[in-house]
Amino acid sequence: MTLALQLTRDKQDAEDLYQEVFMKAYKAIGSFRLESEFFTWLYRITVNSFYNLQRKVSRIQQQESLVPEKDSTHDIADDSIPSAANEEIQHAVTNAFNQLPTQQKTAFVMKHYEGLKIREIATIMNLSDGTVKRYLFRAIEKLRPMLQEYRYA
Repeated sequence: MTLALQLTRDKQDAEDLYQEVFMKAYKAIGSFRLESEFFTWLYRITVNSFYNLQRKVSRIQQQESLVPEKDSTHDIADDSIPSAANEEIQHAVTNAFNQLPTQQKTAFVMKHYEGLKIREIATIMNLSDGTVKRYLFRAIEKLRPMLQEYRYA
């Protein structure tokens, strides 16, 4: 569930993704060939399901952009954030993270939030170690300037 939440950044989406992953795993358990660890196989299903979700959301957003928007004012209150400064930082981090391409975002989450090794990430994402390292490097290079002003906040 943690990987799903880190990838989606939304509790409801993470729960939906989590449910989808376990349904897929349940249906495909007979095809698990013991060539990799079960953990890696399950992570791979999660990543693939997340990619599918991203494509679906992208298609929906494209369709919605064709429809004229009504008044989009929101009254959002989050009591879990203690101050305006923390809210600003959280918003900046979320905004910066959401600007990363999907594969960079996925590699970043698995490395820095899930604590996986490069080799494990490469196996899960079906990439070479070098490609994973490149995704991580590029993600950090993109995040750094966007979050520079919050470095010592």
